Order: sequence, then structure tokens, then C-alpha cells
Amino acid sequence: MRNLTHLVISLPLLATPLALANALPARAAAQNVGPTGAVKLLAESRTIDAKCNYLSSREHSELNDYVAKAEIAAATMTSAPEAQSARRTGNKLGKASVCGRTSEELVRATLDAARRAMVAARSQRKARTVARRQPRQQKRLVRIQPETRSSTRIATVSNPTSLTRYRRMTEAYYLERRCQHLSRPEAVRFWKRVVASHNAVLQKYSVSQVSKAKSGAERAARGWGRCGSRTARIVQAGYRG
Repeated sequence: MRNLTHLVISLPLLATPLALANALPARAAAQNVGPTGAVKLLAESRTIDAKCNYLSSREHSELNDYVAKAEIAAATMTSAPEAQSARRTGNKLGKASVCGRTSEELVRATLDAARRAMVAARSQRKARTVARRQPRQQKRLVRIQPETRSSTRIATVSNPTSLTRYRRMTEAYYLERRCQHLSRPEAVRFWKRVVASHNAVLQKYSVSQVSKAKSGAERAARGWGRCGSRTARIVQAGYRG
């Protein structure tokens, strides 16, 4: 199940370049966030491919498997009705899509993002296994190290694996997705930094902790209201890190 939750958390972030390259309308792309967003995106891509036949039969079967897995994971993180609704919405979007270069890019990029999310999940699980095998004495030494005020500040602000930093950056990122204050090259660079931070915190924290931080960032980004100079300052601050 850990691999599946990693899939639904990571896939919307990994698939973001679709929107930045205009393969998805900005408003639609901004909705593909959270566990249900992953289900919606996968279901849409599967339905498009069923109609347009871009993938091989093996690849289509793989994509279909990701849809089922993502729906199961999303149901445990939200609810079964929400996950089912996301799948149905994705199916409707896929049926309404027109076969062509844009839809093919969407299908192939979604499949690639799902694969990368699963690879990252397996790498995370392997890293955790190695960490558990470390000598107990070494862990004790780490625990007894005193925490000074300055070291605490570094852990919560400057450390690239800090959940606080990740949440703040991701909030600005989702705000940028909605308001589009950055140029396209800047938006792509911002996305790469967010993905790097996302993968880093998944190596250090549990999936549930990262999911909670990411969901909090999404809610905070929606709460800023109308796009303007204030949201532009927030985006720029997050972009600069």
C-alpha cells in the first residue's frame, strides 16, 4: 500500500510539465492535485488511449493497472465515493478529448509519471530498509546529540528535507499553477525544485506526513483568493526558496 499512496501523492507533481507545455489547460491542470487528482489524470489518459490507440497493448494494460491501484489508494486516503467520482470524471474528460498530438503527449507523459512515481516509491522503501539495519548504537548516538536553538532553526528552515520548507514551497507552487505569475521557463525550473524537495522529504518522512503537508499547501494556496500583487510576491518568494 505504501507504493500506491506514493503513486497518488507524487503523480500530479511529476505530470505537471504537461500543463506548462500547454498540453493541458491551466485551469484543468490546477485541479489535478491530491490523491483524487491522480486518479482523474490516470483515468482520463486510459480512456483517451482506449479511443486513440497510442500505446501498445502491454502499455495500455500497465496504465489500466495504475488506474486501479490509484483508485484503491485514493479511497483509503479520502473515501471510496470520492475516488470513484474522480475516476468517472477522468473517463468523461477522456471521452471528450480529441485524438491528436496533444492528447498523445498527455497519455505518454502520464504513463511515464506513474512509472517514475513507482520507482521512487521502491527506492524509498529500500532506503528505509537500509536505515532500519543500521547498528542500534549508532541510532542512540544520533538521539543524544543536543539540539541547540540554531540547529533547530536550520532543521526547519534551511534543510532541504524539512517539511516546513517543503510545505511553504509547495504552497507557492500551487499558487503559481493557478495564477501563472512566472514565465514558462521559470515555472519549469520551479516544478523541478518542488519535485526534488518532494522526493527528498519522502526519503525522510512517512507518506502520511508528506501527504498532510502537501494537502495543507493545497488548501493554503486556494485560500489566497484573487491573483494579484500579493500572490505574485508569495510565488516569487517560493521560487527563490
